[in-house]
Amino acid sequence: MITNTKSFTARCGVFLALLMAGSATPALAQTASQTDESTAPDTDQADEPDADDEIITVIGTRIPGLPTDGPVPTETITREDIIESGAGTLIEVLEDLPVTTGGGQTFSTATAGALSSDTPVGASAVSLRGLGASATLTLINGRRAQISAFARGQESFIDASSIPLAAIERVEVLPSGASAIYGADAVAGVVNYVLRSDFEGIELSGSYGNSTADTDEGRFNLTGVVGTRLGERNSVMLVVDYFKRNPFFLRDRAISANSFRPSQQGFYPSFNDLFFLVDANDQTEEPQDGGCPADDFGVGNLGEFCEVNTNAFVSAKDRLETIGGLFTHQFEISDSLTWYNDVLYQHVESRGISSPANFSRTPVDPENPFWPAALQQDIVDEGGVGDFSDFFGFPIFAWGKIPEPRAVEISSDSYRITSGFKGDISDDWQFDVAFLFGGNDRVQRGLSGLYLSENFYDLNLGNICTDGTRVERWDVDPERPDADFVGDTCEGVGKTTLWYNPFGGQATQEDGVLDLLETQAERTGKSRLYAVDGFVNGNLFEMPAGMVKVALGGEFRRETLNDTPSGVAVARANNPEPILGFSSTSAEASRNSWSAFGELYIPLADTLDVQIAGRFDDFQGFGSDFNPKIAARWQPLEWLALRGNYSTSFRAPSLAQSGAGVLLSSYRVDCEATPGACDGDATEDGEALLSEDVGNPALGAENARSFGGGIVIQPGNGIELLVDYWNIRHEDLVGIDEDDFIRRALGGEFPVVGPGELPTGTAGLEVTGGFVTDAHFQITNLGFQKTDGIDFVYTHRFADGPAGRFTLTADVTHIFNFERQGSPASPVEQLAGDYLYPDWIASSRLRWRKGDWRASVAGFYTSGYRDDPSDRTLEALGLPTGEDYFVDDHVTFDLSVSYDFARDSYIQLAVRNIFDADPPRVLGSSSNVDLYNHDLIGRYATVRVTKRF
Repeated sequence: MITNTKSFTARCGVFLALLMAGSATPALAQTASQTDESTAPDTDQADEPDADDEIITVIGTRIPGLPTDGPVPTETITREDIIESGAGTLIEVLEDLPVTTGGGQTFSTATAGALSSDTPVGASAVSLRGLGASATLTLINGRRAQISAFARGQESFIDASSIPLAAIERVEVLPSGASAIYGADAVAGVVNYVLRSDFEGIELSGSYGNSTADTDEGRFNLTGVVGTRLGERNSVMLVVDYFKRNPFFLRDRAISANSFRPSQQGFYPSFNDLFFLVDANDQTEEPQDGGCPADDFGVGNLGEFCEVNTNAFVSAKDRLETIGGLFTHQFEISDSLTWYNDVLYQHVESRGISSPANFSRTPVDPENPFWPAALQQDIVDEGGVGDFSDFFGFPIFAWGKIPEPRAVEISSDSYRITSGFKGDISDDWQFDVAFLFGGNDRVQRGLSGLYLSENFYDLNLGNICTDGTRVERWDVDPERPDADFVGDTCEGVGKTTLWYNPFGGQATQEDGVLDLLETQAERTGKSRLYAVDGFVNGNLFEMPAGMVKVALGGEFRRETLNDTPSGVAVARANNPEPILGFSSTSAEASRNSWSAFGELYIPLADTLDVQIAGRFDDFQGFGSDFNPKIAARWQPLEWLALRGNYSTSFRAPSLAQSGAGVLLSSYRVDCEATPGACDGDATEDGEALLSEDVGNPALGAENARSFGGGIVIQPGNGIELLVDYWNIRHEDLVGIDEDDFIRRALGGEFPVVGPGELPTGTAGLEVTGGFVTDAHFQITNLGFQKTDGIDFVYTHRFADGPAGRFTLTADVTHIFNFERQGSPASPVEQLAGDYLYPDWIASSRLRWRKGDWRASVAGFYTSGYRDDPSDRTLEALGLPTGEDYFVDDHVTFDLSVSYDFARDSYIQLAVRNIFDADPPRVLGSSSNVDLYNHDLIGRYATVRVTKRF
């Protein structure tokens, strides 16, 4: 779409329409002080805890009993919210939050696949404010969680898929810096998963969901909860959760079925000998000769090609199956001392399917017996030679695609054991101390499309015999694929040559060929977390305005990570791509860390409260740091409160970053940005590199500061309006800026050598004829990201009436700025409103309850943003280049209706995207749509039945 960005007035109109329609999020944006009306006994008293209720600790502080609408804005997703949303997995709930939107940093299994650019298969993670999953501290019951054994690239994260949805009581979100309270790495804030506990009875629940499309995206969920008291002092609870989901592919929806720019490397390869045909056109098997289908045949700048619609293979959400559970035990040793134990477990099996791998410049023997006569004649004619035998002794190179998609499957086991004691030291002092052990074991295996490159070259050149022995018919150089004719043959030693058949769409192969090509490339990962922590809290002394309260504590933890790729996938100096179109990654790291923290709550006046906190963290190998936080709340009027906060953060590199090995990657040199990489000519086309990302033992820590302020307006009549500004600056980012690295290497900071001379795992460049032809990029500390914006949260609880009880909630986030600079030598990018970064996100919900009936209507709005299409995509679509393109705004609506057929038992129908709205077209995405910010699956209905005994 060619358009201008939507005006502020137009977007406000959308927000008003959402509010008036009562549409919106599953109250996912309510503050911790907001109580769901389905559980509130009385609307007028919903915020007043009963005198006999347990005093709770809200997120953002370790001091219990503080006001829930304190100086730092928080959000809570209750179990009722989760059920009402109809979500099947935890990440589906979190993706609906405006504070988790932006930049593809919150990811689900919709973006998983076999490629290094894909997210890890079977995993998901949440990011706050678009700053990255590693900048968001994830806790379980207020304590650390183990990282995924497989990183996203080289970014460690906490896997939301490792937590059974049925085990969640609520999710607490603190979308601002919280390092002084919870940990130095809470740069963007905290997500705390609070597990269920203290359940008595039996509860069984089952659900089935599917889209209303012709395809089958069915999912099934069965959960059971059993809890009881054993005597007067023991209580136990067991939660078991089973979930299974069918796969869903890009080809299953019209908007994504056909790639905007089909691949010109096809199953029918294009051929060129780069000698006789060097100034001529590539040749492929033509339709009239029984080769490439006519609809796929084309002629481009380089000659003939047979295109492939890669979207026909790629999965949007792959098969996912999980089984897990939670076991809790509490033993009240005395009235003031309790021993508690939690065991959390989740087994995940999933698969990811990506497009088929390309092969480029693959040498093929002209004497391969499968050469079609028509193709031979075309090559003879195009090359201007007398006979095809003139090519004998010289390779003819092929550019094509493996005929199977790259697919992998994973098996993951996540477990966590917590054992601790909590109780009263005195009437007004409490303590909590616990030991924690957590781990994640992960195995990835290839299912299809993973071809060993050396065997692929050898089979195309006749170097392998049918019994598996090898001869030197050709001397092969896999680094920049090439071959020199030697002349040995299998027949010369009394054997038979085994040939790969690159013709006829590669559909027919001799026995034994695929056995030599295909590999599972098994990759294993293991992460461990050992931690001991404890804290005390209580009253210090009385001031005229109230009691000064304090919390003090400390923590020690040890973390380890081992990510070990298959040996056949590891790059070597003489073979940078051991598996065609498939990269390996490795990491090995361990470290100890300890911290001490303190927090004060000071009521300076009846209307003014201050919270002061500080935390000292020491990370083995990265030093130590102290991070303060100060927050205040002033209520000058009964209906008006003002609040503000300031804090700093210190994030040591994740284990996947500090222990990074070699990650195979790719990059095309940008001659305009780095003319020195292109023999000094900025107008040249840069080389497409099969590059490496290598680790850096000298990495330093990242630093951040955040501040914010807002107002709370409560005029009565059940109305509450929260308006909060936030500002976060995150510096010394760990990452890679390829252009900056090339400039620094050419300036002498890293080795610059000739072709084939740069060892694997060594940072530097290879240069051939003045052009960079290989690069080993090193991760380092560089650049910054800064974002600021404003949140609006509106709640209106209407008085009970004959029509029932109504509650309206709305949550709007507007991002003013999102600046990122890859390195000091790179330009500052303004990302808010740019590709994948919508700058307005809104949601609201109208809830209704009367008697045994409950219902809600919800709406979600995501603003458009600037698209990022390549010129090749625009040319393929017949659109002009050099113009701005924009992604449309997107609005969807959800519906939930339930009926209580018995106490605590109900039947529910939840429909997501009730109007079956397609996501907007995104020219810059290979999927045609934005799988991070929009949902492709369309209308999806789920029926759930829950019975409690």
